[in-house]
Amino acid sequence: MNSLLKVKHIALLSTIVWAQLGAEVAAPAKPWLAILDWQSRESDSVSHSGAVAGEYGRSRTGAEVIWQTPMQAVDFEFYNYKNKFTGSIAGTDQSYGATTDVMVTGFKQWDWSSKYGVQLIYALECSAEDKISLSEGKRWGLGGAARWRPDAETDVALGVMLEDRFEASVLAIPYIKAVWRPCNFAEVEIRTTGLQNGIIVRAFLNESHASTVDFTVAYETLTFKLQDSPTYGARAVAIGEVPLRVGFTQFLESSGTWFVRASAEWVPFARHSFKHDGEAMGAFQPGASMGTGVRVGARF
Repeated sequence: MNSLLKVKHIALLSTIVWAQLGAEVAAPAKPWLAILDWQSRESDSVSHSGAVAGEYGRSRTGAEVIWQTPMQAVDFEFYNYKNKFTGSIAGTDQSYGATTDVMVTGFKQWDWSSKYGVQLIYALECSAEDKISLSEGKRWGLGGAARWRPDAETDVALGVMLEDRFEASVLAIPYIKAVWRPCNFAEVEIRTTGLQNGIIVRAFLNESHASTVDFTVAYETLTFKLQDSPTYGARAVAIGEVPLRVGFTQFLESSGTWFVRASAEWVPFARHSFKHDGEAMGAFQPGASMGTGVRVGARF
C-alpha cells in the first residue's frame, strides 16, 4: 500500500464487515466481529525484471478482531504473506521472503444532525519482512472526513488522509466512500481509501441479507519494509494490483452469528516496485493470475 489505510471499513473496515454489519439478520446488536482468513494466488512468470526471470506467487493467512458501534470502530488485523520466488529472480534484490502485517485502524464519529457528521480516522501499522524486526516497519495514518446521509439509501463520506510511507515522504490523499442502496436487495459502493480504490456491487439474495454475492473491481496496494539490500541499503516494496473479485457470504444460522465467505479473483495486472529514499530501485510484474480465498467468522 503506497498509501496506508485499510479499507476496509466504515472508515477502514473490510468488505465483509461493511456488507454484513449493516445486514438485517434477525439478531440483537453484536458489536464484536472475529474473522479467520486464508487466500492463495497462483504463481506466474514475471516481466520488467531486468536480467532476471522466474515466477512469483503468494499465499496469505490471518485474523481480524473488530469492535464497532454506530459512532466508532476499532479493527485489529494480523496477516502473514508467504511469497514464493523461483528461477533466477529468487535471492536477488527483486525478491523477498515472508512478510507480516499488523495493523490497528479505526474511526470516531460525531453527528450534529441525522444527516451530517464528521469522522476522525486513524491507523497504526507494522509491516515488514520476517527477517527484520517489526519495530523497523512502523507507519501511521491520520485524517478526517465529513459524512452526509441525505436519505436511507445514500451514505457519502469525503475527507483527506495523511499517510506515512516507507522510503518516501508523508502523503496527503483524498478519502472518498459513497454507498447507494437502490433497494433492499442491492448495494453499490465506491471507495478511494488508499489501500483499495474502486467499486463494489453487492446483491442480497434474501430479505434478511443472510446470503450475499459481491463483485469488486479495484486498484489495491500493499507496502512492506524489507531487509537492507547490499546494493543500495534500506528498501521497501510497494505492490499495486487490479483484482476482479467475486465473493459469496452466507450466515449459517438465523441468529446471524456464524458466517463463511468464499471468493475467487482474476488479477490481470500487478506491479512490485522497490523503493529507497523515494526513488524506484527495480521492479517486476507478475503475469495475470487467479486466486481463491476463504473467510470464517462470527459476530457476538
